Amino acid sequence: MPSHNNRKTPSPQARIIGYARVSTDDQATDAQEDELRAAGCMTIYREQASGASKARPELARPPQG
Repeated sequence: MPSHNNRKTPSPQARIIGYARVSTDDQATDAQEDELRAAGCMTIYREQASGASKARPELARPPQG
């Protein structure tokens, strides 16, 4: 009997974009970026901003390319 997998594999043309954000200068996005790359993200937007700020300029920016 065939196995049914609910996870879809992105097509070769699919473009997975990631977003990593930290809220203080002493934090790094490295671990988030590692996980995003492992998930197949080729483009990662990074941001450092206060947790109190609702602004997400990198997330709101349209993808390039």
